[in-house]
Amino acid sequence: MCTLTIVREPHRLLVTMNRDDIATREESPPALSSIAEKTFAAPRDQQAGGTWIGVNAHGVIACLLNRYDAAPASRASRGAIVLEAMRGSSIDTACGILTALDHSAYSPFTCLLSAEHGATRLDWTGARIERTDLPTDIGVVMVTSSSWQFEEVKAKREALFREIWAGGDGAVDNVRAFHSRRVSENDAWAPMMQRPHAQTKSITQVELTSSGAEMRYWTRDIAIERRLTSPETSIRLDHGKR
Repeated sequence: MCTLTIVREPHRLLVTMNRDDIATREESPPALSSIAEKTFAAPRDQQAGGTWIGVNAHGVIACLLNRYDAAPASRASRGAIVLEAMRGSSIDTACGILTALDHSAYSPFTCLLSAEHGATRLDWTGARIERTDLPTDIGVVMVTSSSWQFEEVKAKREALFREIWAGGDGAVDNVRAFHSRRVSENDAWAPMMQRPHAQTKSITQVELTSSGAEMRYWTRDIAIERRLTSPETSIRLDHGKR
């Protein structure tokens, strides 16, 4: 249960992700860690230790969304997928690392890999791994998932996304409006969603430029209050930092 946008502009990449989960599942704000001698920034799930979004010093951004269109394996935490991707020094090497994993250990997932000059989507369907290279033109991509009424939720979020982007307020304002949007009559499908036992827990954003990356983080209430300004946590990661 998550919503992700990838905005590509001439001199930057802006990746923003709402993390939706059980209301009582705790998480930690972004911090610097290292894996395979590569420094990366990521928030963490306190229960399993994995993450849903990360960026490393090579400018590789990985985002993970759960899939609900196949039977779950429930053997290993999918939060480990992003950590594995942080080993990569490019999209291709990260794809190679993820493709070589024993996918049968994981429930189905979608992993979006982004960098300055490309973006790739990996889908583990439960039966096969599929790679799709995404357009590198200036523009925006939106991906969402939901464990509840997926097709209906997806259609409504896509319609809201198109409506906001048609407003022409600029990429930054559109991102803020979309990811913080609540729908009072039915927050169950809103990007900033609220259901009886689950909700949007936080929003994490990565801005990537030629000089490095900045990861910004807001917990739910602060994201609503500040509308994705003045992040609670902000981490700078220069390219090549070890």
